[in-house]
Amino acid sequence: MKVTIMGIDYNHLLSGKALAEMGNDVTYVSNDYKRIENIKRGYYNADEAMVIKSMTTQNDFGFSADLKKSLSNTNMCFISENTTKNEEEELEDILNKAKLVGKNMTQHMFVIDRSEQSMSRISQIKETIQEELKKRNTQLTFEVIANPDFLRA
Repeated sequence: MKVTIMGIDYNHLLSGKALAEMGNDVTYVSNDYKRIENIKRGYYNADEAMVIKSMTTQNDFGFSADLKKSLSNTNMCFISENTTKNEEEELEDILNKAKLVGKNMTQHMFVIDRSEQSMSRISQIKETIQEELKKRNTQLTFEVIANPDFLRA
């Protein structure tokens, strides 16, 4: 299965590693183009190095700054907020990611919310994605699945 993970922080990397080890084709996506290019060249921070260097060549994973391209080839997209101490900022972050999914998806997709508060945010995420699809005048379908902290790989 082809999987996109929006984000490249430590938790994103760990989740993607587990999915790649199960045989999935994982692409990490970030809008931080410079950081993506550094990772591709082998320049990691300590947390990234711990995870990336532990992945084997049999694991199918990659890094991209092109969300549209990644979503055009994926069945599942994992989203989660960047961790802050402010719940409003976290909600804004997760809904911004949902908006990007709605703007860029090109086929039926499962959107998996890995945020800490995912159970209470499912309807907001669905509405946000649907609004973007409506703006595009498309009938694409999607499912939103909650996968909160306690269920993480």
